[in-house]
Amino acid sequence: MDETIHIDSKLGKRLSKIKKTDSRAIVFKGKKIPLVSKIILGRSKKNDIVVDDNMVSRTHCLIQKIKEDYFIKDLNSSNGTFVNTLRVPNDKYVKLQKGDIIHLGKTELTMI
Repeated sequence: MDETIHIDSKLGKRLSKIKKTDSRAIVFKGKKIPLVSKIILGRSKKNDIVVDDNMVSRTHCLIQKIKEDYFIKDLNSSNGTFVNTLRVPNDKYVKLQKGDIIHLGKTELTMI
């Protein structure tokens, strides 16, 4: 059975009308990491992104997609989470923008 979707078919025409969303990623240690619905960052190996930095809490913060936007939330870390030098309040979500610099301890991540 041929499962190819042809552009001129009814389904192909409907699919071509779907708007592509701008996918976001963060750059961490020179590597681009695509963002998904929810990513937890911290020192513990149980996190989605492990940050080897003594100034970072075991479970430090999370980045979460809500609708088409991304937000960061500090998870009551010892040393705080910063976006563009501004501290993220505990238990509050802060919207992330392309180009934002995130600081966890001595570690820097960039939204792209």
